[in-house]
Amino acid sequence: MKSLLFIAGLLMASTQVVAKNSIETIIEKYNVKHCHSELKAMAGDIIGSKKHRLLVSNQTNKNELETLLVTGVLEYKDRQSHITFSMSHSAGHCEVAYKESFAVKNPCIVVREEVFKKWLFKGKLNDETHVFAHKRDENFVGYMTSTKDGSYCLVSRQKKTS
Repeated sequence: MKSLLFIAGLLMASTQVVAKNSIETIIEKYNVKHCHSELKAMAGDIIGSKKHRLLVSNQTNKNELETLLVTGVLEYKDRQSHITFSMSHSAGHCEVAYKESFAVKNPCIVVREEVFKKWLFKGKLNDETHVFAHKRDENFVGYMTSTKDGSYCLVSRQKKTS
């Protein structure tokens, strides 16, 4: 009976670790010296309690320049998305950015109403790609690109601090 309780406790602990935002673990493991609060805040807003997996793709720490590039997968109820967080610190200035991309099995006109309904239309990059900006945050930009047959829509969102 004690061994069952011990195993149950381990399972509960491992579930809680998965729910923790792993950007904090990366900051500690890679000894990131700058932009902690900005990076944690952005990752917290984007990831929240969603299941995710992050991987450090690149890190630079030379004199007054520090950069970090983290890529990963974020799971929603109905899809997965690719995410990238980047951090740059130079001359006392921090810039943190995020980009997320996912495909939706619907035409972009439907996705427009679901994802970007309250966003402002900014323009077109070509006949298939439309650009939107969040109405309360001009640093939050979205893109929709329709496939050739119109059955899927590639969605990308990006945000940066300034």
